[in-house]
Amino acid sequence: MGRVQKINGYLFIILFLVLVITFFTRNNIRNVDEITNEATDQPVQKAISDIEEIEFKKDGYLWQLTPLYDYEISGLVVGRMNYQIFSINRYTSLLPVDLGLIWGSNVANKVYQDKQIKFKQDSRWCWVRWNGDAAFNLSEFSNNHLLTRDKDLSNEAKKVNRGDQITIRGKLVDIKAIPLEDNDLSGQNAITWKSSTIREDSGAGACEIIYVEDIEVIKKGNPLSRSLFWFSFYGLILIIIWSISYFLYSINRRPKTIF
Repeated sequence: MGRVQKINGYLFIILFLVLVITFFTRNNIRNVDEITNEATDQPVQKAISDIEEIEFKKDGYLWQLTPLYDYEISGLVVGRMNYQIFSINRYTSLLPVDLGLIWGSNVANKVYQDKQIKFKQDSRWCWVRWNGDAAFNLSEFSNNHLLTRDKDLSNEAKKVNRGDQITIRGKLVDIKAIPLEDNDLSGQNAITWKSSTIREDSGAGACEIIYVEDIEVIKKGNPLSRSLFWFSFYGLILIIIWSISYFLYSINRRPKTIF
Protein backbone atom coordinates (compact mmCIF):
# COMPACT_ATOMS: atom_id res chain seq x y z
CA MET A 1 0.00 0.00 0.00
CA GLY A 2 3.04 2.29 0.29
CA ARG A 3 3.17 2.66 -3.50
CA VAL A 4 -0.52 3.53 -3.63
CA GLN A 5 -0.04 6.19 -0.97
CA LYS A 6 2.85 7.63 -2.95
CA ILE A 7 0.74 7.81 -6.12
CA ASN A 8 -2.06 9.47 -4.14
CA GLY A 9 0.43 12.04 -2.86
CA TYR A 10 1.48 12.92 -6.40
CA LEU A 11 -2.16 13.10 -7.51
CA PHE A 12 -2.98 15.36 -4.59
CA ILE A 13 -0.22 17.81 -5.54
CA ILE A 14 -1.22 17.81 -9.24
CA LEU A 15 -4.92 18.28 -8.51
CA PHE A 16 -4.19 21.01 -5.97
CA LEU A 17 -2.09 22.94 -8.51
CA VAL A 18 -4.81 22.56 -11.17
CA LEU A 19 -7.42 23.77 -8.66
CA VAL A 20 -5.41 26.89 -7.81
CA ILE A 21 -4.66 27.76 -11.45
CA THR A 22 -8.21 27.22 -12.72
CA PHE A 23 -9.67 29.13 -9.76
CA PHE A 24 -8.25 32.25 -11.40
CA THR A 25 -8.74 31.31 -15.07
CA ARG A 26 -12.30 29.91 -15.01
CA ASN A 27 -13.94 33.37 -14.76
CA ASN A 28 -11.30 35.37 -16.65
CA ILE A 29 -13.24 37.37 -19.25
CA ARG A 30 -10.03 38.24 -21.14
CA ASN A 31 -9.78 34.62 -22.25
CA VAL A 32 -13.16 34.83 -24.04
CA ASP A 33 -12.57 34.91 -27.81
CA GLU A 34 -15.61 33.37 -29.47
CA ILE A 35 -18.39 35.97 -29.61
CA THR A 36 -22.01 35.18 -30.47
CA ASN A 37 -24.10 37.42 -32.71
CA GLU A 38 -26.61 37.92 -29.91
CA ALA A 39 -23.98 39.45 -27.60
CA THR A 40 -23.34 42.25 -30.11
CA ASP A 41 -27.04 43.17 -30.38
CA GLN A 42 -28.55 46.21 -28.69
CA PRO A 43 -31.14 45.72 -25.91
CA VAL A 44 -34.77 45.72 -27.06
CA GLN A 45 -37.19 47.81 -25.00
CA LYS A 46 -40.88 47.90 -25.93
CA ALA A 47 -43.83 49.76 -24.44
CA ILE A 48 -46.42 47.68 -22.58
CA SER A 49 -49.92 48.16 -23.94
CA ASP A 50 -51.79 46.97 -20.86
CA ILE A 51 -49.88 47.72 -17.64
CA GLU A 52 -50.99 45.65 -14.65
CA GLU A 53 -49.30 46.07 -11.27
CA ILE A 54 -47.83 42.85 -9.86
CA GLU A 55 -48.55 42.42 -6.14
CA PHE A 56 -47.65 39.60 -3.76
CA LYS A 57 -46.38 38.91 -0.23
CA LYS A 58 -43.01 37.36 0.51
CA ASP A 59 -40.29 37.50 3.19
CA GLY A 60 -42.29 39.84 5.42
CA TYR A 61 -43.05 42.39 2.69
CA LEU A 62 -45.96 43.35 0.49
CA TRP A 63 -44.33 43.67 -2.92
CA GLN A 64 -45.75 46.04 -5.51
CA LEU A 65 -44.08 45.91 -8.91
CA THR A 66 -44.92 48.45 -11.58
CA PRO A 67 -43.99 47.16 -15.07
CA LEU A 68 -42.47 49.86 -17.26
CA TYR A 69 -41.35 48.11 -20.45
CA ASP A 70 -40.92 44.68 -21.96
CA TYR A 71 -37.17 44.18 -22.09
CA GLU A 72 -34.65 41.84 -23.67
CA ILE A 73 -30.89 42.15 -23.29
CA SER A 74 -28.01 39.98 -24.47
CA GLY A 75 -24.35 40.42 -23.68
CA LEU A 76 -21.16 39.25 -22.04
CA VAL A 77 -21.18 38.92 -18.26
CA VAL A 78 -18.33 41.02 -16.81
CA GLY A 79 -19.61 41.09 -13.22
CA ARG A 80 -21.66 38.74 -11.08
CA MET A 81 -22.61 39.04 -7.42
CA ASN A 82 -24.84 36.70 -5.44
CA TYR A 83 -26.29 38.88 -2.67
CA GLN A 84 -27.93 35.98 -0.86
CA ILE A 85 -24.41 35.10 0.26
CA PHE A 86 -23.22 38.62 1.09
CA SER A 87 -26.38 40.31 2.40
CA ILE A 88 -28.50 40.00 5.54
CA ASN A 89 -31.51 41.85 4.04
CA ARG A 90 -34.69 39.81 3.83
CA TYR A 91 -35.59 41.02 0.36
CA THR A 92 -32.46 39.54 -1.25
CA SER A 93 -34.28 36.24 -1.89
CA LEU A 94 -36.22 38.02 -4.65
CA LEU A 95 -33.19 39.98 -5.86
CA PRO A 96 -30.50 37.33 -5.47
CA VAL A 97 -28.14 38.23 -8.30
CA ASP A 98 -26.74 41.33 -9.98
CA LEU A 99 -25.13 40.91 -13.39
CA GLY A 100 -22.83 43.43 -15.02
CA LEU A 101 -23.22 43.17 -18.82
CA ILE A 102 -21.50 44.65 -21.86
CA TRP A 103 -22.74 44.33 -25.42
CA GLY A 104 -22.52 45.88 -28.89
CA SER A 105 -19.19 47.41 -29.84
CA ASN A 106 -17.72 46.63 -26.41
CA VAL A 107 -18.06 42.95 -27.25
CA ALA A 108 -17.47 43.10 -31.01
CA ASN A 109 -14.20 45.01 -30.55
CA LYS A 110 -13.19 42.82 -27.58
CA VAL A 111 -12.30 45.91 -25.58
CA TYR A 112 -12.81 43.81 -22.41
CA GLN A 113 -9.52 42.04 -23.23
CA ASP A 114 -7.61 45.30 -22.69
CA LYS A 115 -5.70 44.79 -19.42
CA GLN A 116 -6.28 48.38 -18.33
CA ILE A 117 -10.07 47.82 -18.36
CA LYS A 118 -11.12 46.69 -14.89
CA PHE A 119 -14.62 45.86 -13.65
CA LYS A 120 -15.64 45.92 -10.00
CA GLN A 121 -18.93 44.98 -8.37
CA ASP A 122 -20.13 45.56 -4.81
CA SER A 123 -23.07 46.91 -2.78
CA ARG A 124 -25.46 46.71 -5.75
CA TRP A 125 -23.07 48.74 -7.92
CA CYS A 126 -20.90 47.79 -10.89
CA TRP A 127 -18.03 49.99 -12.08
CA VAL A 128 -15.64 50.03 -15.00
CA ARG A 129 -12.30 51.87 -14.77
CA TRP A 130 -9.31 52.44 -16.99
CA ASN A 131 -6.29 54.68 -17.33
CA GLY A 132 -5.43 56.48 -20.53
CA ASP A 133 -7.41 55.90 -23.71
CA ALA A 134 -9.77 52.98 -24.16
CA ALA A 135 -12.42 52.37 -26.80
CA PHE A 136 -15.06 51.59 -24.17
CA ASN A 137 -18.66 52.65 -24.77
CA LEU A 138 -20.33 53.40 -21.43
CA SER A 139 -23.79 53.30 -23.03
CA GLU A 140 -23.20 49.61 -23.80
CA PHE A 141 -22.57 48.62 -20.18
CA SER A 142 -25.10 48.14 -17.39
CA ASN A 143 -25.63 46.66 -13.96
CA ASN A 144 -28.79 44.57 -13.82
CA HIS A 145 -30.73 43.66 -10.66
CA LEU A 146 -32.48 40.37 -11.41
CA LEU A 147 -35.84 39.95 -9.69
CA THR A 148 -37.64 36.62 -9.80
CA ARG A 149 -40.30 34.76 -7.85
CA ASP A 150 -39.59 31.52 -9.71
CA LYS A 151 -37.18 29.17 -7.93
CA ASP A 152 -35.93 27.59 -11.15
CA LEU A 153 -35.19 30.98 -12.71
CA SER A 154 -33.46 32.08 -9.52
CA ASN A 155 -31.26 28.97 -9.63
CA GLU A 156 -30.47 29.57 -13.30
CA ALA A 157 -29.43 33.14 -12.50
CA LYS A 158 -27.11 31.91 -9.75
CA LYS A 159 -25.39 29.54 -12.20
CA VAL A 160 -24.36 32.38 -14.53
CA ASN A 161 -20.66 33.25 -14.32
CA ARG A 162 -18.28 35.91 -15.57
CA GLY A 163 -17.40 35.22 -19.18
CA ASP A 164 -20.79 33.72 -20.07
CA GLN A 165 -22.79 35.20 -22.94
CA ILE A 166 -26.45 35.35 -21.98
CA THR A 167 -29.91 36.60 -22.91
CA ILE A 168 -32.38 37.88 -20.31
CA ARG A 169 -36.04 38.45 -21.14
CA GLY A 170 -38.57 40.09 -18.87
CA LYS A 171 -39.84 43.49 -17.79
CA LEU A 172 -38.21 46.60 -16.42
CA VAL A 173 -40.04 47.35 -13.16
CA ASP A 174 -40.16 49.83 -10.30
CA ILE A 175 -40.30 48.22 -6.85
CA LYS A 176 -42.17 49.14 -3.71
CA ALA A 177 -41.76 46.73 -0.77
CA ILE A 178 -43.89 47.52 2.28
CA PRO A 179 -43.00 45.78 5.59
CA LEU A 180 -45.98 43.69 6.70
CA GLU A 181 -45.41 44.80 10.30
CA ASP A 182 -46.79 48.18 9.18
CA ASN A 183 -50.35 47.35 10.16
CA ASP A 184 -51.94 50.01 7.98
CA LEU A 185 -49.63 49.19 5.05
CA SER A 186 -49.31 52.93 4.52
CA GLY A 187 -45.99 52.54 2.82
CA GLN A 188 -44.22 55.14 4.94
CA ASN A 189 -41.43 52.67 5.70
CA ALA A 190 -41.44 51.08 2.26
CA ILE A 191 -38.32 50.20 0.32
CA THR A 192 -38.52 51.74 -3.15
CA TRP A 193 -36.27 50.98 -6.11
CA LYS A 194 -36.69 52.63 -9.51
CA SER A 195 -35.37 51.05 -12.67
CA SER A 196 -33.40 52.89 -15.29
CA THR A 197 -35.14 52.94 -18.67
CA ILE A 198 -32.27 54.34 -20.74
CA ARG A 199 -28.78 53.04 -21.44
CA GLU A 200 -26.97 56.37 -21.46
CA ASP A 201 -27.26 57.18 -17.75
CA SER A 202 -24.72 56.46 -15.01
CA GLY A 203 -24.36 56.69 -11.25
CA ALA A 204 -27.19 56.25 -8.72
CA GLY A 205 -30.43 55.11 -10.36
CA ALA A 206 -28.71 53.89 -13.53
CA CYS A 207 -29.22 50.17 -12.85
CA GLU A 208 -31.89 48.18 -14.64
CA ILE A 209 -34.32 46.18 -12.48
CA ILE A 210 -35.48 43.22 -14.55
CA TYR A 211 -38.45 41.07 -13.54
CA VAL A 212 -37.03 37.94 -15.16
CA GLU A 213 -39.29 35.78 -17.31
CA ASP A 214 -36.52 33.84 -19.04
CA ILE A 215 -32.72 33.62 -18.78
CA GLU A 216 -30.59 31.73 -21.29
CA VAL A 217 -26.87 31.07 -21.37
CA ILE A 218 -25.99 31.32 -25.06
CA LYS A 219 -22.35 30.37 -24.63
CA LYS A 220 -20.39 29.38 -21.54
CA GLY A 221 -17.12 31.16 -20.89
CA ASN A 222 -13.87 29.24 -20.27
CA PRO A 223 -15.53 25.79 -20.32
CA LEU A 224 -12.22 23.87 -20.11
CA SER A 225 -11.00 25.81 -17.06
CA ARG A 226 -14.34 25.33 -15.33
CA SER A 227 -14.40 21.59 -16.03
CA LEU A 228 -10.83 21.19 -14.77
CA PHE A 229 -11.62 23.25 -11.68
CA TRP A 230 -14.52 21.03 -10.64
CA PHE A 231 -12.68 17.84 -11.65
CA SER A 232 -9.74 18.77 -9.41
CA PHE A 233 -12.05 19.94 -6.61
CA TYR A 234 -13.97 16.67 -6.41
CA GLY A 235 -10.80 14.67 -7.06
CA LEU A 236 -9.17 16.24 -4.00
CA ILE A 237 -12.21 15.45 -1.88
CA LEU A 238 -12.08 11.78 -2.96
CA ILE A 239 -8.36 11.55 -2.18
CA ILE A 240 -8.88 13.09 1.27
CA ILE A 241 -11.76 10.68 2.01
CA TRP A 242 -9.67 7.70 0.81
CA SER A 243 -6.68 8.79 2.92
CA ILE A 244 -8.78 9.15 6.07
CA SER A 245 -10.48 5.81 5.43
CA TYR A 246 -7.13 4.08 4.85
CA PHE A 247 -5.70 5.61 8.01
CA LEU A 248 -8.63 4.34 10.10
CA TYR A 249 -8.41 0.93 8.40
CA SER A 250 -4.68 0.71 9.19
CA ILE A 251 -5.28 1.48 12.87
CA ASN A 252 -7.91 -1.27 13.14
CA ARG A 253 -5.56 -3.81 11.49
CA ARG A 254 -2.72 -3.25 13.91
CA PRO A 255 -2.15 -6.29 16.18
CA LYS A 256 -3.51 -5.74 19.63
CA THR A 257 -1.25 -6.38 22.61
CA ILE A 258 -2.79 -8.59 25.28
CA PHE A 259 -1.56 -8.10 28.84
